[in-house]
Amino acid sequence: MSQKKISLSIITPERVVLPETHVNCVSLPAFGGEMGILPGHASFVVQLKEGVLRYHDGIKAEIFSVLSGYAEIHRDKVTVLAEAAELAEEINEERARQSETQAKEKLLGRDKDLDLDEATAALRRAGARMKAARLHSKDKRHTPGPGRLPGG
Repeated sequence: MSQKKISLSIITPERVVLPETHVNCVSLPAFGGEMGILPGHASFVVQLKEGVLRYHDGIKAEIFSVLSGYAEIHRDKVTVLAEAAELAEEINEERARQSETQAKEKLLGRDKDLDLDEATAALRRAGARMKAARLHSKDKRHTPGPGRLPGG
């Protein structure tokens, strides 16, 4: 008998980042904390914060940087509608590090024209991208066993 799967899609305003993919488990960066989803999960909508989304499909595991949005969980389907999302292996770690440094410098400088909300959001986005890139680098060295999420 085959194991029940979750249908996962990740969509941003610009593109479909992950077309419908059948996975064993998903981990989402929900506002209330990291949330694990398995087949048969209760249906609801959850707000996402900047962070790392992970999934495992039984053969491979993937990591994405997600920059806020919502996830709808309905029966065995998870649809992520994110402001932005990026596959960890596509993140240029050096550029992400530079963005994080620039965001920190802006916040420390406290220029009178500084939009504090925008600067704080930029720092959170850069931090999420860096975390996803680091987890991906670490996971290339340590492949998870069956049923384990990468970076978990």
